[in-house]
Amino acid sequence: MGLSSVIVEELANKYGAGTAISSIFLGNLILWLIALSIISMASQYRIDAIQNVREYLGKYGALLTALILIFAFLNWFVHHINTSVTILRNIFDFDSYGGKDLIVRLGAALGFFSALLAIGGIRFLKWMAVISLPGLFCYHLYAIFVSDYSIPSQEGLGLSFFGIISAMLILLPGVINLPTFFRHSRSRADSYLALTLLTIFITFFEISSIWIRFSNFKQVFSQTGSYLIFFSGITAICIILTLTLANLLNIYFASAAWATFIPRFEGAKGHSIIGLLGTAAYTFIQISSPIYFFEDLANAYIATLGIVMLISFLIRLIVRHRPRTFEKTINGLSWLFGCAVATFLEIQNHDQGVYALLSGVCASSLFFLAIIFIEETVWSARKILADK
Repeated sequence: MGLSSVIVEELANKYGAGTAISSIFLGNLILWLIALSIISMASQYRIDAIQNVREYLGKYGALLTALILIFAFLNWFVHHINTSVTILRNIFDFDSYGGKDLIVRLGAALGFFSALLAIGGIRFLKWMAVISLPGLFCYHLYAIFVSDYSIPSQEGLGLSFFGIISAMLILLPGVINLPTFFRHSRSRADSYLALTLLTIFITFFEISSIWIRFSNFKQVFSQTGSYLIFFSGITAICIILTLTLANLLNIYFASAAWATFIPRFEGAKGHSIIGLLGTAAYTFIQISSPIYFFEDLANAYIATLGIVMLISFLIRLIVRHRPRTFEKTINGLSWLFGCAVATFLEIQNHDQGVYALLSGVCASSLFFLAIIFIEETVWSARKILADK
């Protein structure tokens, strides 16, 4: 529901519902694998996402990551408000009551409400999520049951490469930041089980959005009279609840990045300030072309970072026969090389954000593997000469 539902609906319209379902399944499975690796990196010492990046990319890599994540989560904060308010406008036809001014005031009020609740910190977020999950799950099941939308019988399941990438981009910033959340779990087993359940529920909510189409709500749910009013009210409550949960999570994730520069942002006061900054960004900046450009860049940087950390983690498991003195430097250079390629391609054609992202990921991977190839060859030659 909310931002993810809009993206999933766009996937279904572009590639077909069957292909969208398959792409979401595979995309979330790949995300699960990346998340499993990210959690494994940080679980032993219970460190947050930025500290985890520091272990693999060094101090300056961690600082740059913190800056990118701050922008990414504030941007997602604004996006969630904007998308939720747009859905509410489609349901209740706000344009006839006050137009854009009313919509902006409503979005600002919802952002301010999230900022106030953020004072409760991780404990409040935990209990709010636990209490809300059964209600949201039941709502989605019922909405699917009463929806008038049906997948054409001749449409089969398929796969779209760009559909898979789009499905992954919905949650990729959150996956990179999962150590910030799972450092509070009781054990690694609890983290892995929670990650699996999280993936299952998220996949269900995303796929159910194919039948719950908020862009034409009154056509998909064609009931009339008092029942439509009641169902619209329940839908609005669920949308606001989902928005609040998503933005509380965005605030908490962003706090770990802010704390890299200002340690005071780790507490309740910092959480509320971050929420107010996100609300101010929604109120005064809105979503414009430059924002979309920097959003695509941030997604490319975060995706490239995730792949570099995943490869580095695997290399640590494999290369145990020799020291790697320049490990963090090589990891950082690999990431920066991919970021440079993505930036160049995004500037060349800013309408091809996914292409720039994939190019950055491939460039970082090739750079990394080339360096490892050279490292291993040089070590082998030196070892043989030393033995002789």
